Amino acid sequence: MIGWFALTIQLLKKLPELLKIAEEAFDDIPDSGAEKKEMVTAAINAIVSGVIGDEVWERVKKIIFPIIDIMCSFFFPHIKDKDK
Repeated sequence: MIGWFALTIQLLKKLPELLKIAEEAFDDIPDSGAEKKEMVTAAINAIVSGVIGDEVWERVKKIIFPIIDIMCSFFFPHIKDKDK
């Protein structure tokens, strides 16, 4: 079985690709950053679902989810004031 750290590294390597897929899926929907983030989070959940136990998943989530938040803020910025 793959260790939790190795799994985390593999998932981190896939994040840019998953973010790009989410961007393309919601390309025609303005201000859809939350939906894109949810899609990426759901994809990560689906990838590891059933592969690892709950304890290991909790370790991985503590690393992966904050990084998803950071990457989404760069990939899917929300412009509050478009006049600036």
